[in-house]
Amino acid sequence: MHVQLLIAPWCTSCHRAQEIWQRVCERHGMTLEILDLETLAGEETAGRLHLKIMPAVLFDGQPRAIGVQSEDEAEALLSREIGAGR
Repeated sequence: MHVQLLIAPWCTSCHRAQEIWQRVCERHGMTLEILDLETLAGEETAGRLHLKIMPAVLFDGQPRAIGVQSEDEAEALLSREIGAGR
């Protein structure tokens, strides 16, 4: 599974989300890809998915959560997705 976090560099909530998702992904041996809204890849992803609120969590290119999740919420979300993929 590919985990991405779409962020805006000026967004303080995005920085909190990045720290949380980084820890959760590391616990599962996964790499978190950061998509910066101010880059072409980030802009194209947000446009393709019609995302206007940051941060946004994507699993395999599909939005799964918007906003900042607690570490427990992020853990539960990722665990559910991993379990669903088996």
